Order: sequence, then structure tokens, then C-alpha cells
Amino acid sequence: MTEQKTQWPSHYTSADVALIETIQKWIADRSYTQAALARLARISSSSLNQILKGVYVTSPTKLLSAVSSATRHADETSGHAVAPVETSVFRLANIACDMARRYRNFAVLSAFVGTGKTFAVKHYAATHPNTYIIEATPTMTPQSLTKLLARMVVGLEKGSIADKFDQVVASLRNTDSLIIVDEAETLTPHQLHTIRRIRDLANIGIVLCGTEHLSGLIKPQHGQFDQIRSRTGFWPETVRHITDADAAALVQSAFGSEEVAEEVIARLYAYCKGSARMLVEGLIAGIKEFRRGRALDVKLVDAVAKQALCLQSVA
Repeated sequence: MTEQKTQWPSHYTSADVALIETIQKWIADRSYTQAALARLARISSSSLNQILKGVYVTSPTKLLSAVSSATRHADETSGHAVAPVETSVFRLANIACDMARRYRNFAVLSAFVGTGKTFAVKHYAATHPNTYIIEATPTMTPQSLTKLLARMVVGLEKGSIADKFDQVVASLRNTDSLIIVDEAETLTPHQLHTIRRIRDLANIGIVLCGTEHLSGLIKPQHGQFDQIRSRTGFWPETVRHITDADAAALVQSAFGSEEVAEEVIARLYAYCKGSARMLVEGLIAGIKEFRRGRALDVKLVDAVAKQALCLQSVA
């Protein structure tokens, strides 16, 4: 007997169908379940099931794009405990970088410690050409900032500070380059003035990324950073924690094709208190280290939390 082909509805484009076939092959090749992949993509498993069966009632293009992106991220290798995952913070960082680059102005991304903002902007810098990331420090001066940019942008070691500044501007001027400043809450007015002048003269985008203190530094009207404030085109609310869906995606990414029970994810999220760092570098890393063949269940999570991380019970 010949296998009957799926009759795709008219609102499924040929590109949708091709992507569905690619995703189905990806699931089969890696022994993933649809539920596990849906969790990675941060969509409901029922929606993914309907899309793959050809019974989704509206255009599946947007959700298919999210699923395809999730498969690419799952295949990436990384030195971290889990591969890159498109959490809400990861997506927000990408929007901030894309907006600053497109409109050649400032974007401000502030988030509490441990939410994954630094990981996100570093990943963006590593995967987008002409992106330069600076890690600001309390001891950085306008001179050391200019020297660092001169080395990164034009490979220049010798010359005066003025010459280096001019060559950085000349090299960046009217390109699609982007400068990301992480730990930006440590910048002084003089350093911010240098960054603003580079942006104005070179006509490029700048992303300021930092903790919740960054917004308090720039937000007051008519304050010392008002010239930055007036040039900022994207400035979302400070991110306080990752979402439960983010946590589910991170956990699923860490354990690959192994389907993780909802109660396990809920317990891990309760322990991490919205911190991606605690979840990935603490809880997930601890489970992988001390699991030793045990079932991935709530008892194991509680044991690792108590014995390896000294966390108070959340049961």
C-alpha cells in the first residue's frame, strides 16, 4: 500500500509545509517528543500537534518560525550547562540590539542579576558581524575606553587618545556597526559622554546593558544623563525575573530529548526564584553532577537543592 499524503489546508503555504517536514524529520532523528520541542519553542504542545497534523485553524507561519528557531538553538553547542534558549530575556536583548542597529540610536536593557541579559548580549555579539561588546568596569576611564575600542575596531595600539578616537569614528561612520556596553551601570558621566560622541559622530547604534540601577541612572529628566535619555529609542521596563515558560525551555534544553515532568519544572522554578543563573549553573548543573542514573523527579530536585546548594525547601 502507498502511504497517503497529508492534505494541507489552503492557509498553509508551501514554505510552511516544507518547514513542517523539516521539523518532523528533526524530531524523528533526535528522538524528541512533540511536547519537549513545544516547550523549547515556548508554545503549547497542542498547538504544535495541530500544526504538524495540518489541522491548525489559522496560519501556522509565526509559530513554525518559533519552532524552527528552537531546533536550531537545540543543535548549538555551548560551554554553558545548556545550549542557547530563546527566553523572554534573550528575545528582548535581540530586539534591543536590532532596534539600536536599525535606527542608529541608543537602546537600554536593564535586568536584575541572574536573568540572562549578559549571556544574551554576548550571544548576539558572537553571532552578528560588526558588533563590539565592552564590559564596563568602575575603574574604566574615557581614555581606557577609547584605547579598548581602538584595539577592537581598528587594531590600533599606538598613537594619541585623540588619534585613536578619530580613527574609531572614521572606521565606524555610517556602517551597520553596533557597540554593546555591558555592566553599563558602572559608567561615569565622562565615559557616557565619550560613548555618546562616538554614536553622534559615527552614526551607529549603542546598547547600554546593566542591572536595575542603570535605569535609575539615566531616567531622571534633566539629569546628568539627559543627553543619553533623549537619544534612546528602545527602553523596556526592567526585567525582574525569568518566566515559568523560560524556565521550562531552559530545563528542556538541558535534558535534551528526555521529557521532563511538569511538576519537576515547577519545583525547579520555585527553587530558582526567577534566576536563570541559579537554575542553569546551580540546580541543573547539580542534577547532572549528582544524578547518577536516578529518575529525574521532584525527590531528586529536592535532594540536590538541599544537599548541594543549601536551599530552603519549597515543598
